[in-house]
Amino acid sequence: MEAVLRHLNNILELLAVSQTDCVREWDRPTTHRAFKWAEYCEQLHSRYQFNPTVRSVLESGLNDTNRRLRDTFPSYSPVEFTELAQCQHKLIVHLLRNPSAPHFIIDMLFPGQNTPSQELLTPQSSLVTYKSAFSLLCCTLNRTSSYPGLQTEPEVRGKLLGKLLNSVVTRPGNEERAKSLLDSVCRDSAGKVDCFYDVIAGALLSSSDESQRSILSWLKEKDGGLDTFCAFISSEVCAVVSRRSPDFRKLYWGALKQWASCLVYDVTESVWVTSEGAVSFDVLADRLRDLINSGATLKEETETALKALTLQDGDFSVKGVSVWTDLSLQLKL
Repeated sequence: MEAVLRHLNNILELLAVSQTDCVREWDRPTTHRAFKWAEYCEQLHSRYQFNPTVRSVLESGLNDTNRRLRDTFPSYSPVEFTELAQCQHKLIVHLLRNPSAPHFIIDMLFPGQNTPSQELLTPQSSLVTYKSAFSLLCCTLNRTSSYPGLQTEPEVRGKLLGKLLNSVVTRPGNEERAKSLLDSVCRDSAGKVDCFYDVIAGALLSSSDESQRSILSWLKEKDGGLDTFCAFISSEVCAVVSRRSPDFRKLYWGALKQWASCLVYDVTESVWVTSEGAVSFDVLADRLRDLINSGATLKEETETALKALTLQDGDFSVKGVSVWTDLSLQLKL
């Protein structure tokens, strides 16, 4: 236990130093060791959080070290036992906030395609890095999103996820790692499906073609994932993603056709009604309208597709016979 307490003392000193100008003296091996110690700290928390005897000893050691460090570093913030579970996050935030941090630390936290493999952090550290950066950015950015229908926080998180995916898929054999990363983001959503799909939309808007294909492949593998994604994302965002990704545009049209097939004309009310889980006639019309209003290319493709679907249904001019005829008429209003 003496060795564990000594290690814990060293970790708290490490966190304190990471907030000072002393960090400019760190080299790459030192930085790697710092993250290894932070990971060890999280393992300590995981191992002893439900052991009251050992936890009490660790908390007492934390209190002693916190008092000593507060006397040494006036701006030092005490670390509680529960915070040990986020030691890597705390280290990353300190480094990102510290103007004295060497530039190579940023390269290690946000690796590019040409970053040597020996300088990469672990996959877990990479994901924590992007979550930490997301937390910082959301505190500093204004709340106006770049895209109508997409909130700032999901957009920022999606951009960070997209950049991480870009660095992953450019390395051979990392397709499974990309899927694991997306699975992790899904688990982190904690049931907030709408927010999760907004993050995925943000990733699609900031990803390379290869990363976009990886995201779409992952969505297709999830049961109903692609249809659910298209239903949750706003029509404006779907139109923007369609303009940027031909692969998504094709899949989105598949979803639009599926929703249209669920519409049935109610003769007594003279309206198109839909089954549970599908979108309404008006919502479908709005989505098509946004595609038409999203540039010349999408306008031409959408109008051509509508004409073909209308002809396929018999090219009737009477309302209530073909949903595609009625959608075409609605869009001319």
